[in-house]
Amino acid sequence: MANEPPSGADAPAPGDIAGAAGDDTVKDDQVRERAYLIWVDEGMPQGRELDHWLRAKWELRREPNPES
Repeated sequence: MANEPPSGADAPAPGDIAGAAGDDTVKDDQVRERAYLIWVDEGMPQGRELDHWLRAKWELRREPNPES
């Protein structure tokens, strides 16, 4: 689906994500919390840390920024 984040083999490496370097709009603490909630929601699977992190970052970037 076009509105879903990439995952698994289709997921880019963390350094390949557009804007990843120096991106201050999404804080690691926010990503960590969202990734944890995704992990819990998916039944706490093992070995999906990167997928959850990338999905969390993707979701947070799509949210409207209240500071702007």
